[in-house]
Amino acid sequence: MDWGLGHVSRTIPIIKKLVNRGHKVITCGNTDAKTIYEEEFKNLEHIEFKGYNPKYSKSNNQGVVMIKQSPKFFKLIKQEQEFANKIARKLKLDYIISDNRFGFRSKLTTNIFISHQINIQAPPLIKQIMHAINYGYIKKFNHCWIPDVENKENLAGKLSTTKLKNCQYIGTLSRFEKPCKEKSNWTYKYLGILSGPEPQRSILEKKIIREFNRLDTKCAIIQGTPNKKNKKLNKIDIFPHLKSSDFLKTIEKSETIICRSGYSSIMDLSILQKQAILVPTPGQTEQEYLGKYHNKISKIETLSQNKFSLKEEKNHFPIIKINNKKLMIESLNKCGL
Repeated sequence: MDWGLGHVSRTIPIIKKLVNRGHKVITCGNTDAKTIYEEEFKNLEHIEFKGYNPKYSKSNNQGVVMIKQSPKFFKLIKQEQEFANKIARKLKLDYIISDNRFGFRSKLTTNIFISHQINIQAPPLIKQIMHAINYGYIKKFNHCWIPDVENKENLAGKLSTTKLKNCQYIGTLSRFEKPCKEKSNWTYKYLGILSGPEPQRSILEKKIIREFNRLDTKCAIIQGTPNKKNKKLNKIDIFPHLKSSDFLKTIEKSETIICRSGYSSIMDLSILQKQAILVPTPGQTEQEYLGKYHNKISKIETLSQNKFSLKEEKNHFPIIKINNKKLMIESLNKCGL
């Protein structure tokens, strides 16, 4: 899924586990996905296939914009199913694991769908329609893996609750494996981590740069745009993209993270136990829900993008820690992997 690089990064622990179990794994996705997979796995074959290329609104009307793009999405879902059948036949695949791509399944394989957003949160009328579409597609897969746990205080809140019979919880998915090392001195006061579709990614970047320039301290930004060059802007170090090891080092050198309240970021923060500020994409109901949810249960600061400011000095708590690796092993075994 190309709705943000988190959809790629969260598949990394699954791929590692499959490779360690002796499976031959082939990755598939757009050019950004290829860049990340090649950094993590030197010897895996990658098949390029276009993404959904979603566009957000400059305002808060993301739902309307998504509805307008739905004909394009439905067309691509049909195309990706044809493509999945083609490569399944050509490569004699046994399994297809699809991260949130509804059409990426084949009659020739066992099909596994990955999603945390089963119980979509949206306004009542839209919610009913989206539930029907979402459930309809998920039921076509043999298994649906939910990267969460079935606890009262889980990471996705209501989003991951479901009674669908083909769903199972597999625990947290993050390319990071342990909490950040404690430091008494920092290279960066703040690290802004950007992600998601345009133009909202660039809108937040401009706001973060504006706020960083007002501070008399060193800060950094990871833009989430692979295949570009590093640059420096006054006291701000700007990295278009960092491979996992450098990404982790930069996080460890930073006092506070500023990022979207996307679910992959939530899972990473749960492992890293790093203090952070969440800035939901305006009008993106999933991120707005997760921002409010973790503001309540994790006491983490969630700021509106429209009123984004770093004027006040506050304590920024880590997100609750959930890391059940046993669930993933149980899920792999249940699917015969």
